[in-house]
Amino acid sequence: MSDPTAGLGSWERHLCAPVTGRKVICAFELLAGMTGTVAKLRRWGAERPLLIADGLGTGPLPSADDADIEVVEPPGAQSLTEQVRARTRPLSQLTTAATEAVERYDPDRSATWWLSPIAPNTALLGRPVLGGRPPEQIALEDKLLVDAMLDKVGAVRSPSAIAPARYDDLMRATERVLAAGPTGAGGATDQVVWAGDSRDGINGAGDYVRWIRSPDDAADAAEFFAAHCDKVRVSPFLEGVPCSIHGIVLPDGVVVLRPMELVTLRRKAEGGFFLGGMGTSWDPSPGDTASMRALARDLGHFLQRQHGYRGAFGVDGVLTADGFRVTELNPRFSGGLGRLATIAPEAQLELVHVNALIGRDVSRRAEDIEAGALDLLDANRIADLMGLSAKPVGATTQVDVRLQDGRLEPARGTDAGQRLGVVQWGPASVGSFVRLTLRDCAIAPGTRGAPLGVLLCEFADRTWDTGFGDLSSAPDVRMQLAGG
Repeated sequence: MSDPTAGLGSWERHLCAPVTGRKVICAFELLAGMTGTVAKLRRWGAERPLLIADGLGTGPLPSADDADIEVVEPPGAQSLTEQVRARTRPLSQLTTAATEAVERYDPDRSATWWLSPIAPNTALLGRPVLGGRPPEQIALEDKLLVDAMLDKVGAVRSPSAIAPARYDDLMRATERVLAAGPTGAGGATDQVVWAGDSRDGINGAGDYVRWIRSPDDAADAAEFFAAHCDKVRVSPFLEGVPCSIHGIVLPDGVVVLRPMELVTLRRKAEGGFFLGGMGTSWDPSPGDTASMRALARDLGHFLQRQHGYRGAFGVDGVLTADGFRVTELNPRFSGGLGRLATIAPEAQLELVHVNALIGRDVSRRAEDIEAGALDLLDANRIADLMGLSAKPVGATTQVDVRLQDGRLEPARGTDAGQRLGVVQWGPASVGSFVRLTLRDCAIAPGTRGAPLGVLLCEFADRTWDTGFGDLSSAPDVRMQLAGG
């Protein structure tokens, strides 16, 4: 029998061996989100996969010619956090139809599961799980733990306090943090951010983060946290560019990658934050990049030493006037890393992570993987701009757009070279999803994606009444300080 991976390079062939010639069950994601996974599994020589999707999603769908497909009822989530939590409990999503589909597909129980990075990697229906992560890594996701880790590695950080999720306690903690001064904040001296714990499971997309600017903000936020959390982290409001840095912990070292802009937009009325995508078109200064990468390496070594950690992690924060200040640690192969893997497939970041998690030799030194990945990531950039709306929609619509008079407009009759890209609006597990896919070279290196994210949401509101509302992007105070 011929080798289905014969056309691959020797390193990729080694890394994809856990799925080569094997049945694979991909589950608990939107079907559109599995299209790329099916293509990769085919490339890596896996058998025809089974897809168990919890909805259709926005974008091209996998073909029934390439996979067995079972679409189950999506979890009854009211927010992205609820959806994510459902996916961390895969047993709760195994409907009778899904279980029967698995047993039909894999009667001899030789298959492996390919689950999202947020799921636990414990065996499911008697079959091993690739991807996912160990339960002890899930426990590290709690946003209340990051300050102690930063202190352990000697990192400069902003003052913070942990308080019970009650109004009076939170206000006293706020007063202590403000009295400590805006060390490393570079922002307003009378504003703070409250971030809730993981009592009921992980949270994300800013759902459990509140920007406290007034007594009314505090009262509303305290009511929310009292219902959903035991404790809350109080820290200064950080003015500057939201960004992240990622790494992969291996036995011989830490692969540290380049910074990424987080398109975290601000809801002016509600005092909250809105996840509008991420990208690598923006570049911090060389000095700031070096500092961010050094901090990520220190944290990676700490995770390795103290927790026996293997695999990917991400560090989120803000590049303030005083430098990078961390807000949270994401102990998983995050969405940002997924995008880095997409624009630099030759770096094999996803396969390196999966092999590290299962304790398999990745066949290259960490420093060599890092050097190759950095070259590829600097040469290939991405600006992935998107938004989740509460408004439901049944099918995907797409519109070619251009920039005109400072906003996005339909590009009907416009030459291809003048088109900025394509905006898609389609179904999501929670309401609907909008995304701007830029044409090649539509955004130059050094350009931030956040202002374009604001224009995308404004265009979606104007075109489809998506209800994103009045959003703004954070200023680059570091660049302003340097006179740029």
